[in-house]
Amino acid sequence: MGGTVFRDDGFALPGAEVVITPKLADGSQLKLRITRVISDDRGEFAFRVPGTAAQYKVKATAKGFKSEEKPAEITFEGERVDVTFLLEPENR
Repeated sequence: MGGTVFRDDGFALPGAEVVITPKLADGSQLKLRITRVISDDRGEFAFRVPGTAAQYKVKATAKGFKSEEKPAEITFEGERVDVTFLLEPENR
């Protein structure tokens, strides 16, 4: 799973913190943990997740910008899921 964080002017936002949190169904035996990464110079980020079908919450935050959260879902092994964020400045 990966993606890109942009500023509201369409440019990449490096240094944004991106957190992925598993959303487990009741009774699930899958053991996942919250993972954090920082977007690179092109605003890109990536996570290694199990190939098992699962749902996640992905949240991007950066100093001076409003945070944004999106759902993401892996439906089959080997699937690549891209999540794109467009963060707006806090002062709007």
